[in-house]
Amino acid sequence: MPEPVPSPDPPWTLTYADGSGNVYGFEADGAGVRFTYEPVTPARSSTGTYSGGEPVDERLAADDPRVATLWRHARALEADTAQHASERNKGDGAFTVTEDDRRRRFLVVRAATRSLEAFLERDLRRLADR
Repeated sequence: MPEPVPSPDPPWTLTYADGSGNVYGFEADGAGVRFTYEPVTPARSSTGTYSGGEPVDERLAADDPRVATLWRHARALEADTAQHASERNKGDGAFTVTEDDRRRRFLVVRAATRSLEAFLERDLRRLADR
């Protein structure tokens, strides 16, 4: 795996809504990074049965290597415009990034987000299991 890229200087935010509607939020300030995971619940699911799991609200150290890995994934997906979508279809991921007081948004087709989603599941969502 390539080396993680450094995250931008705080303050910054990065929000990723996966193809199922689960929302991963990251908000950096001078003290670290707040990570939240807001899963889809059966009540909000289009099927009435899907659950994205348990919510997470944790604080990460600013130098936590998972933060740099998150940015490596996000920057690679943003740069690969061939994988961007012009409108959101079921399964596509949606990013909102704010850094240097500028907000940008982009959509990424489902197939391109698999590596990011595996990282989020393996290294961050499981914080709820502790």
